[in-house]
Amino acid sequence: MYGTMFQPALDLWTRHSDVRSVAEVVAILFCLLCAFALRRRHWIISATSMMLIATGLILDIVSTMIKNPGIAQKIDGAAIVLFLFGVIRLVFEILDTRTRRGRDHFSTIFKDLLMFTLWAVVAGIVLYTDFGVQSLSILTTTTVVAAVIGLALQESLSNVFGGLMLQLSKPFEPGQWVRSGNYIGRVRGIGWRSTTIATRAGERLEVPNATISKDVLVNFADGAIADEISVGIAYSVPPNRVRELIVRVLHDIPHVLHDPPVDVMPWEYGESAIRYRVKYWIRDYGLMELVHADVISNLWYALRRHNMEIPYPMRTLEIRTESRGRAASGETEYEAEIMRELRKVPFLADLTDEDLRVLLPTVQVHQFGAGEVLMRQGEAGENMYIVRYGMVEVIGTAQDGSERHLAYGGPSQIYGEGALLSGEARTATIRAVKDTEVLEINRDGFSRLFREHPKAAEAISQMVAQRQIDREKALHVDQAVDGRQTRAQRVLERMRELLDF
Repeated sequence: MYGTMFQPALDLWTRHSDVRSVAEVVAILFCLLCAFALRRRHWIISATSMMLIATGLILDIVSTMIKNPGIAQKIDGAAIVLFLFGVIRLVFEILDTRTRRGRDHFSTIFKDLLMFTLWAVVAGIVLYTDFGVQSLSILTTTTVVAAVIGLALQESLSNVFGGLMLQLSKPFEPGQWVRSGNYIGRVRGIGWRSTTIATRAGERLEVPNATISKDVLVNFADGAIADEISVGIAYSVPPNRVRELIVRVLHDIPHVLHDPPVDVMPWEYGESAIRYRVKYWIRDYGLMELVHADVISNLWYALRRHNMEIPYPMRTLEIRTESRGRAASGETEYEAEIMRELRKVPFLADLTDEDLRVLLPTVQVHQFGAGEVLMRQGEAGENMYIVRYGMVEVIGTAQDGSERHLAYGGPSQIYGEGALLSGEARTATIRAVKDTEVLEINRDGFSRLFREHPKAAEAISQMVAQRQIDREKALHVDQAVDGRQTRAQRVLERMRELLDF
């Protein structure tokens, strides 16, 4: 009976053929069960590798049952090839999984090339040792055939060598954003024929390697990535004021880099506005559309709050004025609405209409978009806000420099009164959680109010003192030994000094 490749390995082929056969059958069943369990799953190893190993073992057993040594040798040679193919594939799958470590983006062309090379070496050795076939003679006799096949597969071979060149030169790494011709996306990996790119729309593109090798390639992974918008502002607004506002707005937008700084350039005189080019930088190209949308949105709110008009193209309009009675009625309704909002503030609730009208000339209505900062900790406070609708978040910076969420606030909540009335720096950052409308009152309005209504100053000093204590506790700041009344008295004295009442 013909001795197979596995008999010397088991060292049982002369005396214990039954034990050898049982061991091979157990190994076959194990591989088949693994292949069945892995047939629709993505794990470290695949069902194909286990099937190749099982098939090699089955052919080995079959070769022992054939009495013709020539046929048995051929079957055993096929068993060796299939078994080693499966082992090589299994080893590469384990190594590939360990190397990738869960990454979604990777390239397999070198792994496949090395695996095919080892398969060719195994096949060549088996042909030489079992059948006496010279590998060089095979290459010589198939030169003409190879030339014909090469011409027929010229484009495919161009993609293969293009993929190899991309792997060697490494113009990009899997996971980076690139642009080649009209294709923009995140590289998932380089294969034999094509490079897989995932677009921002979730589309999977298979771009031929030869195409990428020939075209100009832009890699968005190196350093900062620039984007820009254009906006027209009315001629009545000084350019330096526009530049200052836009820089401040973009400074508060997440993912916009502070270095390089934002560029705001007056670019041209339009028909109805000065055109400004706003250039900013981000780190991740995948966030470009999201950041672009935030820049457009936040600029709209900021320009509206600061009365900077984005004018329409000039047209001839016919303006019809309404009657004085109707205009006066609308003004009275607006004042009544603002006073109702002011009465929701605890220390303003008991004031008469006449007292509240003292504040009206200094009250302005502003809108903030979601994510915009109303005030920042550490800045000087020249005004305070009363929330009309929407929601804001109060954020404090602890002594270790970390930001901490302190509270959420909604309609009728007031912010900034402490810095406004004491002259100290802001003690917290206020950021809009969703679109928010506020009433803004400046220091001049309270100066007029407290001259005519001193009790309001006492009430607000008590509230400012309590808020300072609450925020210090939330941020674990070392507090002074003075109590609430002492602190309120100190705030009141500072208010009288600052507001001159």
